[in-house]
Amino acid sequence: MSAAPVFFTTLRQGSANSTGSTNSDKSRASANNLATVVTGGASGSIIQRVSVVQNVAAASTANNIVRAYIHDGTNFDLILEKNMGGAVTPSATVIGIRETLPELVGVKLPSSSHSLRVGFSAAGAGDSFTVRAEVGDQ
Repeated sequence: MSAAPVFFTTLRQGSANSTGSTNSDKSRASANNLATVVTGGASGSIIQRVSVVQNVAAASTANNIVRAYIHDGTNFDLILEKNMGGAVTPSATVIGIRETLPELVGVKLPSSSHSLRVGFSAAGAGDSFTVRAEVGDQ
């Protein structure tokens, strides 16, 4: 535990949309087709909140797994896999997929060359998700 508290100079938000198979990452072995949600600040940033929301009133084609990576400018490090649930068709009476990812709170993006990126395991033609992140710059 550090002796001095951490204060943020700036609070920022970032977001990325995933429509259809644009950000589909089915392989897990390679980080292809990932969306950049937020990039670290010059002196580093700490993730405060991440959420995933299904956008369109269309059924998911299969169970979706969101995968979160930290990209350092060269390498992709898989830091989280989370099952987003089965096929859902949002409507006036059915809520679409909506999840927060508390496992990512506190993860540090050490510099502006680092970013949080996401992909989905089975994004189909009708799927549309928005991933939002809030970060504090140091």
